[in-house]
Amino acid sequence: MKLFMLAWVYTSPHSWRGLPKPEAGPPVLADGPDVQKVLLCGAGIVVGYGVASPELALGGSLARSLSALTGHGVEVATVTSARLTTREAQSQLTKDDLTGAHAVVLSFGVFESLAFTPARTWGRDMANLVDFIVANSEPDTGIFILGCMPPKMSSFPPSYQRRTVTMTERYNTEIERLVESREYAHYVRFAPPIEDPEAIDGRQSYRAWADAISPNIAEFILSNSAGE
Repeated sequence: MKLFMLAWVYTSPHSWRGLPKPEAGPPVLADGPDVQKVLLCGAGIVVGYGVASPELALGGSLARSLSALTGHGVEVATVTSARLTTREAQSQLTKDDLTGAHAVVLSFGVFESLAFTPARTWGRDMANLVDFIVANSEPDTGIFILGCMPPKMSSFPPSYQRRTVTMTERYNTEIERLVESREYAHYVRFAPPIEDPEAIDGRQSYRAWADAISPNIAEFILSNSAGE
């Protein structure tokens, strides 16, 4: 299935590979006092398909949404690539990436679900990534794991679409298990309407997704800043 999905990604006119996406760049800053640093890491919606600027992608939208909710300045750095997995993220992230981060937001599982990676394997790798982040970040850093959201994949057989939905449900069960055993990890139940990859509505989609993701993280930031 992994080979099949790779072939689809590189050859299909419906693949997200043909969509514009931002180049890697510096963190996005939403101005305000007492700047809170957030690291956004993952694939799928983190990549920024459909827009050409990090300011318009999920990182920029998340910075502005969090700043509006908290009254703080928010700086969001993004670590992403089209097929970034939890294992690859663990090898790419450095202590410098994590130093000073008040929150780390993780979004993984789309490509793995399409390739039918076993849920227990995916959950184990996610747990290893979370533990790595904890070992290399500040003691009060919060880790927020977004619920896995399957793309619609309308050009695929209905049986395949049902299977991918089942896989993401299993991945989300693994996230639930993970956060139950780690007080510093939080599950963000992110479940927007399922769309085809090519149906991303640019900045509007990222703004809506950021607004859905932000409340849990904003509450954590406000709680921590009140205790300082």
